Amino acid sequence: MNKKLYKVLKNDLKSPFQDYQFEIGKEYKCKDFDEDINVDCSKGFYATDIDGIIYSFNIFRKVFECEVWGKSVEINQFKKRYENIKIIREVSVSELKKLAKHIEQTLGYKYQEALFPINPLKIKRNGGVSKREISLLESWDSVGDSDSVGDSDSVGDSDGDSVWDSVGDSVRDSVWDSVSVRDSVWDSVSVWDSIKNSIKDSVSVWDSVGDSVWDSISVWDSVGDSIRDSVWGYISSLFPNIQKWKYIDHKPGINPFQAGIDLWKSGIVPSFDGSIWRLHAGEKAKIIYQMKKKVV
Repeated sequence: MNKKLYKVLKNDLKSPFQDYQFEIGKEYKCKDFDEDINVDCSKGFYATDIDGIIYSFNIFRKVFECEVWGKSVEINQFKKRYENIKIIREVSVSELKKLAKHIEQTLGYKYQEALFPINPLKIKRNGGVSKREISLLESWDSVGDSDSVGDSDSVGDSDGDSVWDSVGDSVRDSVWDSVSVRDSVWDSVSVWDSIKNSIKDSVSVWDSVGDSVWDSISVWDSVGDSIRDSVWGYISSLFPNIQKWKYIDHKPGINPFQAGIDLWKSGIVPSFDGSIWRLHAGEKAKIIYQMKKKVV
């Protein structure tokens, strides 16, 4: 019996990793199909249920409904190969969002938003920075001092009712460490280049700091680390089932990275060069506020 699954392809209908050319409506058979379940990448046609597309979706972003039949090797929700396949049709973005939303309760994390992450630099803002947003930055500064933000152990191995318990280590590999949520947010936002250019284009900063200091590796490492912290903080919001995060004291069920999440969702990305915090907004990551780090 044929099974309906989904397959991520490039715009030209080539497979993401092997560049195999497909046509809609044509049946394909793998004559030397590999039935060895211990080999996760081998001869056969790969397709998944809707929960498995995140493995490659945020690289190629074209999803097609397909039919598979014959011999099969199903390793996990991300790695399934079949002897026969037929591409049926492209799945629209609106349909894909509905399908993703429908299984969120089962998966235990915000799957729709994982596929379509919020881009803070594309959020339109009116006016400058509010008192609340300044307060959020001060809170985010204190969280950053805990060395817990962006720590994969803190996020990925947190105790309690976590998504990791419900979907397993393969989700950690795909959603966390591989090509999905983190990379889609990082690449689509282009945070690094936008913010770097924004800071360097700031006349006041450029005049006060100077070329030699501003181009130093340590300064850009600090800025890069602070941006990555914001990305990690935002990603943590996709996992509401996590009740306790490691390496940081907080009330169970309260996300300790909420200040960074709120800034992100209000269209703001913070950067920190080791002494000065800056808030960036808009597609060019314009500096809209600066604050010297408070020394305790």
